[in-house]
Amino acid sequence: MDARMPREEVEFFPTLTPSRRAMDLEEIRLAAIRARDEAIGRAIASAARWLWNALRGAVTFLATYPRRRALYEQLNAMSDRELRDIGLTRGDLARVFDPDFATPQPAAAPEEPINTPQPANSNVAAARAA
Repeated sequence: MDARMPREEVEFFPTLTPSRRAMDLEEIRLAAIRARDEAIGRAIASAARWLWNALRGAVTFLATYPRRRALYEQLNAMSDRELRDIGLTRGDLARVFDPDFATPQPAAAPEEPINTPQPANSNVAAARAA
């Protein structure tokens, strides 16, 4: 069996120019490859940013650790009264370096008591209703 075809048989096959459908499919395939490559590039860039931020955070933590430790030791050496004077309690010392600790938290609105006493004087009740 010979894999070569004689010239006469080759003439029976149509020309191999791609059809419009084949060209459209190839265009879609190439667009999908570009989209995949862009997504991979974004994922790699995101991972690199995360790694950079993690390394920068670790270096910052290690660079500021001696100063933070010295400040913690100074605060721990203070008496409860001295801590109260600067607005801290002994329980706050562990949280002094938390980022949320220094920001003031909004005060919760006071809730009204469930059993509100009624005024004995009817004039007071009328004034409140008005």
